[in-house]
Amino acid sequence: MKRQLATLVGLLLVTVLGTKAQVNITLVDKVNPTDEMFIDMAVTAAQTSVDDGGMACGAVVILNGAWRSTGRATASQTAEEAAIAKSRLKSLDNATIYTVNEPTTAALNAIAKAGGTKVVFANSRSDVMRAGIYSESDYDTTVLADGVAEQVEMVQLLYHPASTLISKKR
Repeated sequence: MKRQLATLVGLLLVTVLGTKAQVNITLVDKVNPTDEMFIDMAVTAAQTSVDDGGMACGAVVILNGAWRSTGRATASQTAEEAAIAKSRLKSLDNATIYTVNEPTTAALNAIAKAGGTKVVFANSRSDVMRAGIYSESDYDTTVLADGVAEQVEMVQLLYHPASTLISKKR
């Protein structure tokens, strides 16, 4: 009898506390994320990098419409490579990489190797090279892995905060 009473009291507490803990969903919670929102996340990462004395490079991995990871360029990795590594995903199937700058050859190879099929970027390689962030050799297509050009869909999304960020580096 004691055990049944304790179970009943426990269930009652869970019900009462669970009811009070419910969160009302607001309109803000129902926002459908856009490409601009994800590019802005990459721009924020790039701005943090610049503020820390690094390059104006930032990337995010988005899987099924949700943020997975953010990356900034380091001495040994591009922003895209860093974001992929931080995502800890075994595969980037159904993931989209949003990046401030058009990915370099090294970044594209890393994206394709991880299974990525789509990249959305803001600044073109010509703008990136003009800003001195990457050089022409960083975009050497002769060292692209087999099938990368066909596998990875590249989409440029003009986004003013991203272009302003690299124009400061000139």
